Amino acid sequence: MRDLVEVAPGVHVATSRVYTTTSTVVVGAVGSCLVVDPGVTAREVDGLATTVRERGWTPVAVWSTHAHWDHVLDGPGLTGLPRWSGGAASTDPETLAAERDADPELARTGDAPAPIAALVAPYPRRAPDLLDWDGPAVRVLVHAAHARPHAALFLPDAGVLVAGDMLSDLEIPLLDLTADDPVGDYLAGLDLLASTGATVVVPGHGRVGGADELRRRLAADRAYLAALVSGSAGPDERLALPWLAQAHAAQLAAVGS
Repeated sequence: MRDLVEVAPGVHVATSRVYTTTSTVVVGAVGSCLVVDPGVTAREVDGLATTVRERGWTPVAVWSTHAHWDHVLDGPGLTGLPRWSGGAASTDPETLAAERDADPELARTGDAPAPIAALVAPYPRRAPDLLDWDGPAVRVLVHAAHARPHAALFLPDAGVLVAGDMLSDLEIPLLDLTADDPVGDYLAGLDLLASTGATVVVPGHGRVGGADELRRRLAADRAYLAALVSGSAGPDERLALPWLAQAHAAQLAAVGS
């Protein structure tokens, strides 16, 4: 995992070589911090926790944007911290561990996988959608796109949207095909994230982008979904990756006209 890079005041991002997965650390004025989606290998999670402490920060909790295996990982430097999310997870740790162990990209690293954390708890609320902690203001945006529930974080003072597994420059919208209306849920999630007016977006997989890039990604994701519903792939360069082409084929079979 690359070193933590400050992408906005108090917001630091590290990127894994596995699926270009991002981990975000939100730091408050007194050094308390929130660790978001630590990953992906055991070495990376341990290194992230070590870097946090070397910089003099004190992690107070770990946030999981959603309960897919690569977003609920643990390590010695994080074990025992509260685990927060936007709602109860429906997948048990044993199933998540099996999905992790079967993942081909993780296996190719040759590194030991990070352990799955205990199931997360609902976050402490200062207001209906405001995180109650001693760091900067964090709005919790819960929706049903990609996973149920899925919770992005928006930091209004910094203009940063930590989007979870959405708004990627590398991945197409990946739907929850077990939902009654996966495309409708995804479009509603995009609308919610767009309403923040964020100027920096941190996707769960991919590169950090500014305001213009955020608008481009919103348009690209909406165009992909429109093409999917109409029964086509559309001119989306993200489909060049074989595993995303396979995911697209499954989605086309499920929801395409």
